[in-house]
Amino acid sequence: MLPTERKPIAFLFPAFPVLHQTFVLWEVLALRRLGVPIVLYSLKRPSTRTQQPEGAALAREVRYLPMLSGAVVRANLRLLLRSPRRYLGVFVRLLHEWWRDRRVKNLWRDKSAPPDPAERMLTIPERVQAFLNENPVMYLLRSLALVLPAAYLGSELRQAGIARIHAHWASYPATVALILRWLFDIRFSFTAHAYDIYLVPQLLPVKVRTAELVVTCARVNAAYLEQLGGPTPRPRVLVNYHGVDLERFVPRPQASAGGLPRIVTCGRLQIYKGHHVLLRACAALRHPACCVIVGEGPQRANLEQLARDLGIATRVEFTGPLPQEEVARRYSEATLFVLASIVVTSYGKRDVIPNVLAEAMAMQVPVIATNISGIGELITDGVSGRLVPPNEVDTLARVIDELLSDAPQRQRLARGGVEKVRAEFDRGRNIQALARLFIDAQEICF
Repeated sequence: MLPTERKPIAFLFPAFPVLHQTFVLWEVLALRRLGVPIVLYSLKRPSTRTQQPEGAALAREVRYLPMLSGAVVRANLRLLLRSPRRYLGVFVRLLHEWWRDRRVKNLWRDKSAPPDPAERMLTIPERVQAFLNENPVMYLLRSLALVLPAAYLGSELRQAGIARIHAHWASYPATVALILRWLFDIRFSFTAHAYDIYLVPQLLPVKVRTAELVVTCARVNAAYLEQLGGPTPRPRVLVNYHGVDLERFVPRPQASAGGLPRIVTCGRLQIYKGHHVLLRACAALRHPACCVIVGEGPQRANLEQLARDLGIATRVEFTGPLPQEEVARRYSEATLFVLASIVVTSYGKRDVIPNVLAEAMAMQVPVIATNISGIGELITDGVSGRLVPPNEVDTLARVIDELLSDAPQRQRLARGGVEKVRAEFDRGRNIQALARLFIDAQEICF
């Protein structure tokens, strides 16, 4: 039993709660059950009102930070008058660290990789968002602007007696946490996920060096972050897999949906999820199958049109966003679960270890995925699933056909998948380890 009498930790998110980021929602709920007192803050409100039931309940207690208000102005003026050198020095330090890190992105970008033709499918809002997210100058300007709400948040945390903050995502939330360290000596940690470390790595090295602890969800991320942070006197980057709720996602008898075999996928309808690759592969199958795409996003209209152009629209279902219980039901109807993730070469957007793969594996559904990022940490090809190169439609179609016609192989891979998840991706056990990181302050975290 973990102790419950602890000082609260402020958790800071870019937006919270978010429907498709259920792993963060379950983490907060589980940590609280294990005795970690958490106060929730968010830089902005979610873009949609649709939530998991548990997320809707939490949303009522989230404190959303104002970017500019009378209270924000007063908090900044107080700091400026009380400690002008320290306050103004934060702007100088941000600019200095950003300039020093201006060549960091060369560590990951594969200059030899050709642009994915599918990037032409990006909508205008997606192109604008990509520019804002990956442009180093825009990143600097937005980081400098975050000094204002950070000063307000720091004042509020001090009044509440909160001396620790944990930022989810290594981008802007961790920038705010870094500023709080510089302004108020508030100790911080952060969790790094995927896009937040591969889009604009500027300021990441100083965050890794300054944070008391960095948690990430894959070994490939940890190696990258350790390379950025340089040598440290003790381990600061620790891997904690998000994991799966093994009580919710349990093997079930395959639900009969009737008719053709069903290929299920789940994820935001964005280019990097590779749904366009899956649709093209489905059109090339020797064994026709239905394709169920769970999720919502800016690429929906393009994907629906692609299905029509390929002549498979009558065999493709777009479900839109679904609560997790309904997602689990869709998994139970699947003959195969396929996620054809790609790396968007122009700005590095990618999956690392998508939770939906582990969820399907936990339900003993055979899976096919691409061998990018950290997916190989979850799936061993031929043992716990199948791996194919990204963007190779013919290869993906061939492997899907192979599994559709080979029930014994599907059963063997399904058994290997559930064994892998139970061994390394049990959310309950992994959350216990994460809770211990926060609670054992003297030994590891703070």
